[in-house]
Amino acid sequence: MIDDDLLALESMSSFLKEQGYEVFTARNCITGLEIVKNIMPDVIVSDIRMSGLNGIEFAIVVKGLNYCIPLILVSSCDPKSDPFIEKYSYGFLQKPFDINELKIMINRAASGGCLKINELVNC
Repeated sequence: MIDDDLLALESMSSFLKEQGYEVFTARNCITGLEIVKNIMPDVIVSDIRMSGLNGIEFAIVVKGLNYCIPLILVSSCDPKSDPFIEKYSYGFLQKPFDINELKIMINRAASGGCLKINELVNC
């Protein structure tokens, strides 16, 4: 899970840990990329708007490395504002969202594996 907002990162992480998930967190995409390379998580959840490497750029790097890991992007931005959201993510949740929606999407992503381009899953 990658988010530069510490409060959002801690609250999502705590909820998912309570649900039985093993959660690794990063406050930026560079650290997140190191976690991905070393741990190869089942699902990645990343905010889009961050300084430095943002969530979309992170998604492009992960796909470019041919990692078959579903990526869920979260942001307060409108998903229609950026065509790369649909192209490079498994799913998208607009902030603020119900934390249970995140859980549902993570479960779908973990059980469904990699999707082809444009097979975006929406809850």
